[in-house]
Amino acid sequence: MGTTYAVLIGIETYQKQGISSVQFAQADAAAMKDVLVQHFGVPAENISLWLDSDATRSSFENDLTYTIRHQLSPGDRFIFFYAGHGFYANGSNRLTTWDTHPSNLAGTTVSLEEVLLKPLKEQQGIKSLVFIDACAADLKTSVEQARDMVSDLTPMEFEALVQSTDHAAAFFACSPNEKAYPSDALMHGIWTYHLMQALQGDAEGALDRDRWITGDSLKNYLALAVPAYIRENTKIQAAQRPYAILSSNGPFSIRQVPPSDSAKPASLAATEAKLLTEQPPTQTSGARPQIMLSAIEGHSNQWSGDVFTLHHLGGDAALKLQIAPIRFEGFNQVSLHFEAVPFIGPTKPDAKVHFHVVTNDDGVPRHVNKPSFVMMSFVKDAQHLNKPEVSYPVAVRFQWGAKTEEEHFLITWNNNRRRMTTAPSNNLTPQKKANHNIVFLNAEVVKLRYSGPGYSDRTDGKHSFSEVEGVSTGDIVGLIARFRNEAVYGGDVASVHGVRAHLKLFDRKGKEIGTGFSGAQWLGHPDDTFDLIPNGRGGSVIVCRGGKTTKPLVMWKAQDAAGRLRDRDLELNDGYPSKAEITLMDSNHRPLLQPVVLDITESAGEFSVSARQ
Repeated sequence: MGTTYAVLIGIETYQKQGISSVQFAQADAAAMKDVLVQHFGVPAENISLWLDSDATRSSFENDLTYTIRHQLSPGDRFIFFYAGHGFYANGSNRLTTWDTHPSNLAGTTVSLEEVLLKPLKEQQGIKSLVFIDACAADLKTSVEQARDMVSDLTPMEFEALVQSTDHAAAFFACSPNEKAYPSDALMHGIWTYHLMQALQGDAEGALDRDRWITGDSLKNYLALAVPAYIRENTKIQAAQRPYAILSSNGPFSIRQVPPSDSAKPASLAATEAKLLTEQPPTQTSGARPQIMLSAIEGHSNQWSGDVFTLHHLGGDAALKLQIAPIRFEGFNQVSLHFEAVPFIGPTKPDAKVHFHVVTNDDGVPRHVNKPSFVMMSFVKDAQHLNKPEVSYPVAVRFQWGAKTEEEHFLITWNNNRRRMTTAPSNNLTPQKKANHNIVFLNAEVVKLRYSGPGYSDRTDGKHSFSEVEGVSTGDIVGLIARFRNEAVYGGDVASVHGVRAHLKLFDRKGKEIGTGFSGAQWLGHPDDTFDLIPNGRGGSVIVCRGGKTTKPLVMWKAQDAAGRLRDRDLELNDGYPSKAEITLMDSNHRPLLQPVVLDITESAGEFSVSARQ
């Protein structure tokens, strides 16, 4: 078999405002690189990983086509993965690039036919695998120009590719007119997660005869596994049905997975059990161990080898080394944990440090020894904190004779250069604990539309409303109050998670309506809490809504006796309130800032507002 080359693209955040982000697109592309290196044996230097600003229009039109036309030879395999926005318009399938402009989609996106499919069809004897996690749904929602102009990717151009060669396959995360969904629990797109499970051999349902992953077996597995996961593990009501287009000339072989009882890389437990049986040297010199923690070198696109390594630089052996976990501040409920190292010493000067990620604070190890998740955790933390560089003090504890010793290091991640470094930090002064900087911005009346799970009378906690432009008879209007956790560039501003808005409303006579509403609804958000993170993204509390022909309502969320989140509406028979008092509370029900008071004036079904604090 020839050589494998790959171009993996994840565009999560676009250069221009107005194009919605694609959650976990960077993590998806980076993790695909891990799969190809660790399970397909593809050299890291044969993989081009483009994340956000790497994926410019110029990169697609020049670097991608150059790779296909000038690096591939007969017998080689080419793998293309894309996570971002894609659509069909003016007779061609198109992909957005990092520098796509929302006011000129046609001129600032790339034609799939020109940059990928046509160059592949021109090559002889090439086996090509194309994976597309893209749809037009979110693009049509965020870009006004796109609403009537674009539709979902169509299969025709891909069918022409597979018909032109015996060895081509294209896999898609969802069918036309559907959306590809992400999962906070998986920290991936749902389709990409199951794709990776299959490709790395962890999904028995994706295996064909003799444990081969084939085009058909992968297609059938994804078609079943993705809808099943959505149905059993999420509250998503819409369909997501993956599909694939395959060459018709015989089975399309992708990878043969070794039998479960054959020799495989040792698990963490087996590795540590083996290390524990090794006898470290006894203390001989009386000299305190000198240790160092190092991190993988180079740009994250070029990472290969071990991410973290402990080194013995001199003195006696250090035993039972343990690195304290890193708990990310901006990346909510995510922490990086390190496995213990039995010893390092003169006879074993270096030891790889195994690691895993914990999400949702449930203690369950995930993404074991995956460099992509180390990188993405640091990237997300820096982005959410709005800082170009973030540092994490870590302590390494170890035994030396009868003593327990400790060394301190600083792990630093530069988000612009995508590089990680470590340095001793025993003499560094403790960092001052950061505080939040939540401020009230304004209050105004906006047009709303229902954006929950269908137009029904459901009260299962999923109702949400979003802001829209335009005026027409019967439009829903809402009074909202906007808040933001203001970032200070280069400074430390703490994120606040699980923010709840408490409302007090008063009628025209100054009498309080009800006894207060502890979980006011957030604009564009179906939950009763909201994360205010210092990255410029604020949150808006819906105080009340109504219209010219409808009575005003107060909407809030509450838990029932079984702990399930439910939607609650209170119809205001006497008209809009004259005053509203809003208090933001943290997860421990402590106020985050002084209450905001809104004075409301209503006339003929329309109302205006003034605010004070």
